[in-house]
Amino acid sequence: MTRFDFAFIFGISLLASVMAGVTVFWPLLFIPMLTLHSWLFGYEHLWSTYTRLFFHSDDRKRFWVLVWILPPIVFLILLGVGANWGLTGLLFLYFVGQFYHTVRQSWGITQTYRRKAGGLSWDSELLSEVTLWSIPIWGFLHRCSQRPDEFLFQEFWLPQVPKLVVGIAGVITVMLWLYWALTRLISIRRGDFAKGHSFFMASHFFIFFVGYILIDELCSGWLLVNVWHNVQYIVYVWVYNRSRFRAGLDPKAKVLSWISQWGSGYTILYFGFTILLAMPFYYLLPELGMTISEFFKTQLIPMSVIFTMSLTYHHYIVDGVIWKQKMLSIE
Repeated sequence: MTRFDFAFIFGISLLASVMAGVTVFWPLLFIPMLTLHSWLFGYEHLWSTYTRLFFHSDDRKRFWVLVWILPPIVFLILLGVGANWGLTGLLFLYFVGQFYHTVRQSWGITQTYRRKAGGLSWDSELLSEVTLWSIPIWGFLHRCSQRPDEFLFQEFWLPQVPKLVVGIAGVITVMLWLYWALTRLISIRRGDFAKGHSFFMASHFFIFFVGYILIDELCSGWLLVNVWHNVQYIVYVWVYNRSRFRAGLDPKAKVLSWISQWGSGYTILYFGFTILLAMPFYYLLPELGMTISEFFKTQLIPMSVIFTMSLTYHHYIVDGVIWKQKMLSIE
């Protein structure tokens, strides 16, 4: 297990825990933490996806449907949801979509560590996936049983789930993870313990257990999972780009290949560039949304919300396509 793995698994988990933790003990700090998260990780997380769509001429040709056809479709669907169910419907759709997207990314990273460890023939891939999904599902059902009526300072709705169902999900989850822990103890005795894979799975359990079950306040728990997810994605795509352009500058992606070269200076340049690209969205989307909302005075919800949600959901769908092929291993 390398220093990079240690920072990727434990460092990001610690960062997310600190940012969410201060909002638990000092609720008045939620807005500053949310602003910091949005400014440093939110839109940068989206732009990490778009480095795979826009910056290389081959990618633009390959994924032209995702670039030109998908965005208006997503926008119209979300506009329809907003027109029929208002902001509550959009927030519900976002909450469910973000839940699925986050767990799916976690599984993808777990699989990368599995490949890095040589496949782990002694560890059932299907059982591993069921185990990984069990803790988020238990947490999601727990949130539904709480029936929160507010999320991000807006009216919110989740379907009602009986506590008995939550309890059954909890028992199944505990049994799966106890068996998982047992297999790791056995692998330690055998001498083939996969540190990266196991520690990442453990961090996944910790983040979702704390974020969805242990933290009672919905927004603080959501912040924990979201920071963890976003920073992971930003770093993972950076590693992918750096490996992709390891041979040097690519004339088909001059800017991206240049800032993705090895070295601390290029690393600072890379992340500074993504922040710079993301900054206009903080100003342009609200301005554009308010302009259109003023034009359509009967609009039920602010258009800036529709635009933001459209970017988010477009990113969810795009990720499901562009990362299906086998990704390069984490360093």
